[in-house]
Amino acid sequence: MRRRSLLVATAATGALNLLPKGAQATAKAAQSFPVLDSLAMAVTPKENRQFSFTDKASAYFYGRTHQDKPDDWFFGWNVATKRIFQDYRLTLDGKPLLRAGAKAVVSPHAITRDYGAVKETLRLFDGLTALMVDVETTLSGQIGFEFTGDFLSVGEVRAEGVWHRPKEAPNSWLLLAPIEGGDQGYFILLGATKAEVRRLLSQLRRNHQSLTRARMARMEALVSGSRALDAGDPDRTKALLWMRLTADQLVMKQMGTGIYAGLPWFNDYWGRDTFISITGTLFVTGQYEVAADVFRSFAALQDTDPKSKTYGRIPNRARPDGVQYNTADGTPRFIITLADLVHRTGDLALARELSPTVKRAIEGMLAHDLDESGFVTHGDADTWMDAKEKGVRAFSPRGNRAIDIQALWIEALEAAIGLMFLNVGLLIGRREIDAKKVMAQSLTDHFVDKATGKLVDHLKPDGSPDLAVRPNAFFALDILEKNSPRIHTDEGAVQKQKMISARDLWKGLVYPWGVATLSQDDPEFHPYHEHWHYYHKDAAYHNGTVWPWLNGVAMTTLLRFGVQKEPWQLFENMNRQALREGAVGSLAECADALPLPGATWARRTGTFLQAWSNAEHLRVWHEEILGVRIQGGGELVEINPQLPKSVLNVAMNTPLKKGVLKGQWHRGNAHTWVFELQGADAAITFSTDAAGPNWVTWPLKAGQRVEIIEEGSRLKLTAYDRQNRVLGSKMSGLDVLVDGPTSLFEKAKKEQKAFEALRDEVFANLGFCEPKLAPNLKSLSVYHDPPLTY
Repeated sequence: MRRRSLLVATAATGALNLLPKGAQATAKAAQSFPVLDSLAMAVTPKENRQFSFTDKASAYFYGRTHQDKPDDWFFGWNVATKRIFQDYRLTLDGKPLLRAGAKAVVSPHAITRDYGAVKETLRLFDGLTALMVDVETTLSGQIGFEFTGDFLSVGEVRAEGVWHRPKEAPNSWLLLAPIEGGDQGYFILLGATKAEVRRLLSQLRRNHQSLTRARMARMEALVSGSRALDAGDPDRTKALLWMRLTADQLVMKQMGTGIYAGLPWFNDYWGRDTFISITGTLFVTGQYEVAADVFRSFAALQDTDPKSKTYGRIPNRARPDGVQYNTADGTPRFIITLADLVHRTGDLALARELSPTVKRAIEGMLAHDLDESGFVTHGDADTWMDAKEKGVRAFSPRGNRAIDIQALWIEALEAAIGLMFLNVGLLIGRREIDAKKVMAQSLTDHFVDKATGKLVDHLKPDGSPDLAVRPNAFFALDILEKNSPRIHTDEGAVQKQKMISARDLWKGLVYPWGVATLSQDDPEFHPYHEHWHYYHKDAAYHNGTVWPWLNGVAMTTLLRFGVQKEPWQLFENMNRQALREGAVGSLAECADALPLPGATWARRTGTFLQAWSNAEHLRVWHEEILGVRIQGGGELVEINPQLPKSVLNVAMNTPLKKGVLKGQWHRGNAHTWVFELQGADAAITFSTDAAGPNWVTWPLKAGQRVEIIEEGSRLKLTAYDRQNRVLGSKMSGLDVLVDGPTSLFEKAKKEQKAFEALRDEVFANLGFCEPKLAPNLKSLSVYHDPPLTY
């Protein structure tokens, strides 16, 4: 029976009322989604947490679980960077159902609010510009739907529902229509024409159940099967899987394939954010074809005008209304991560296709950005620390030669040279090779302060060094070590200096809630992100404010020295945030550097879901803590875990280009690891040493597995076939003798012990930066009443 005769609509408010038949809901999925179901999070009214969903195309919905007043600028449905409507509410016989008293459950694919007699479920669909609100009730009263906020024109009532024009997208049509077909609830649809919207409505009325199942199946595949994960603790597992899904939520099709920088503010593509985020979002989950499309989409937006000052750059920001190229770091990160993808997958066709993009990027840098010393130059706000006052003056000026920009371009040139040797048509000549050498040597000569040994954040236009303690130096430590003049310098001294620099950066910047952008001892330090009585929040953005994406490079640096305690504490703190604080399953953009007076923990600030915050956390788990790194086109898997021995029975599946690596870490005890290969062949090489020789290797065929047991100072590997028959065994360190009775292993083990002794000395009693509010801070010197505004 068609239900249009039961529809009552009010044009002035856009209300739509339905007379229910009784308890009705969308038909349950025929298939089960056990992992997805296990991630459902009950949220209390007191918590009132944020949530978001996207359609994987160009739209997202953002709200709070128990919020009745839509007081956030970005609440509601946003499509292609335009706000469509702010929120909605359900009514029962004309009276609003109040969310403050509802039981709310947030899942990765939907939010359900149970008001007692009425239950609603909000969901989106992949690739369709539409929302659905299911309604279940046993009452005989009238269930109504009303838009809240002032984003829509006055409603126009027609047989199919109520039509509106969104004020920010006036060339579009929005329709509120009943579901029909035996289900209770509403569709909200958007399109360029009424005919387009009607076609979409017809499609959803026929297929919304199968479309819902397809969306849930896509999500289930990201957290099960070839991507299954057990992190050794239910909450840790839940946090990591939630972050995997909320990170993937940001992979969109708005302008080709890209990654939203964050929600709710950054619903567009940022070059640097994308290529920082792509490893933890797409690489570690084996979404290689999606990743390839991201590179193609950014390559298509490259500045290809040889006369342009930004020739060769990929966009800093790409929106439907325009593209900007004001970034010095997005382009080298594009090259670095492209080379990484090719080495993981062996996708030489992609490398050939994008070789002209890489070549133009390098040509543009060499033609427009190099100074006479061989440094890459840039504007004050062209690094990731890009906040400006009224769009003009940089709040954190880092012009014109920043340490991270030099390090990234050195790495990018090395990556390009590596691609050249794959015979993919990329010609790197003497000029590029010489530029890398000069840049590397200049970095060593000019970015280590000779008087103090401290790293220089950037060189000012007059050549003077800026010695502010900032996290950007983390990105240059490996480059500085590799390019130190070892012929004239003791290698141990170089390594010690790198450790000391890493220690000092950690102690000076890393709080238990994340990495600050400026030392609290600096006179320019801003202790709180939003402190409007004293300063605009963008003044604090990169002058003290904590950014969790920086946790990635900080944890990586220490883990590669074998320092586990503090990185693991920071890692677990972020897991707790994703589960218990802020947006469900998400890591925020920022946090205050210092706790507010009377508090013991810093506030989260900025966007509630930031792509690179999630992605770097996930990358560290996969590639540093579990230590899985894929090379050789997927035919070589290097595993170098830094998992604390107290964490037992961790299991994770890792997709390769072909096949899956199934791994178990600390199976039953802290000294056993098991790895099985399915669907492909690959050599497995394994070590628990942070920088030592204790490697053991075995060429695995599909269906075979290896069991590795730590026995004293050596590793014993035993290989098994499909039938559990022993194929052979191997001990680490049984290698060729040199100098009589001394083996290479024993010689290297001695070096490893020296390395560990040095590490333990440098990082003894490391801890975190201890928050303190210094007196007479410049940022707190002027009180504004009323407070500042935008």
